[in-house]
Order: sequence, then structure tokens, then C-alpha cells
Amino acid sequence: MTDSYYWYPLSTAGRTDVIAFDSDYIEDIDQKIEDIQQWIARRGADVIFELHEDRTLWQIDTASLDPCYDGRYLERYWFDQHMNWVIYASHESTISFGGHELITSLQSSWKDWQEHLSDLDHRFIER
Repeated sequence: MTDSYYWYPLSTAGRTDVIAFDSDYIEDIDQKIEDIQQWIARRGADVIFELHEDRTLWQIDTASLDPCYDGRYLERYWFDQHMNWVIYASHESTISFGGHELITSLQSSWKDWQEHLSDLDHRFIER
């Protein structure tokens, strides 16, 4: 294990249930953000944690989740107290998701998801 601030797809993940999208597919798209927020809220999480690359940890309302990298906050991660899922926004224009239930839900809601995988997410690219 390395002491890296980065996560999948910029670094390895300690889990196999991960997926990475191009950030343009999600950032500033209200319906996609709402899909993510609603999925989290349905699991009973009114508050979640936001971890910044500088190791600053914030507790935020689920409704205020904005899973993006905008340069001010460095790399960022979001998760709840159970840590069954994770979201990661990188400086390389990727937004990654971990957790089988979260990924399955997003794939079900976002019919064109395969067209918007990050080029860095090599697991889904056929050779």
C-alpha cells in the first residue's frame, strides 16, 4: 500500500467494484447529481463525509453533495459512516465510484454510461 492521495483510476483500488467516468458526464448535470444524492438518501444517510487531499474531513448534508473537482479543494472523496461506497473526484477529469449497489444503481439510471467511461478505466475497454 502506498501513501497516495489518489485513487482509482489514477491509482489502484483495494476493491474490484469500482468504475470511473469522465467528469464532464457528471459535473454540472443536475439530474446526475440528484441521482447520486437520492441513492445516498435512500440508504438513510442525511449526512456524509467529504475528505480532501490535504486530509481535511468535513461532514456535509447529503443534499449539498457536489461530486466534482474544481481546483479549490484538491482531490476529494465522499462516503458515509458505513463506508460501503465511495466517490472520488480527481484532478485528471475523472469521477470514480466504488460499491456494487451504487454502481449498479447508476448504471441502471444512466443508460449511456458505457459511452462515458474514463479512458483511464481500462477494465471496460475491449482490446
